[in-house]
Amino acid sequence: MTVLEIVLAYVVLQIVMALLMAVFPRDEVMRNKTGISSFTERPKTVGEYFFNGLVVLIAGGALAMEYINKRIVKRPWWWRIGTRVIVLLGVIALIFISSVLIYIFSE
Repeated sequence: MTVLEIVLAYVVLQIVMALLMAVFPRDEVMRNKTGISSFTERPKTVGEYFFNGLVVLIAGGALAMEYINKRIVKRPWWWRIGTRVIVLLGVIALIFISSVLIYIFSE
């Protein structure tokens, strides 16, 4: 396995995590399964900073989507659905572009 494949696998993991949080916003069970319930918003110790770094590595995409969900929570329902659909379409476009690039560079 090359470094590029490892990086791409990591990016795909983060995209999947963001997709999960877009489809299941504010779902406590999903938060616990993805590990982002462990994130400390205002860390005070070095250990908390280190642990937050691990959480970002594991569930960074979910944290990003949670941030988007928090920002759009007071918007009308159609705005929230539209924002999540745009994120999902962006993810699909990103996957398509990366697939094309992998195909081009693999030859």
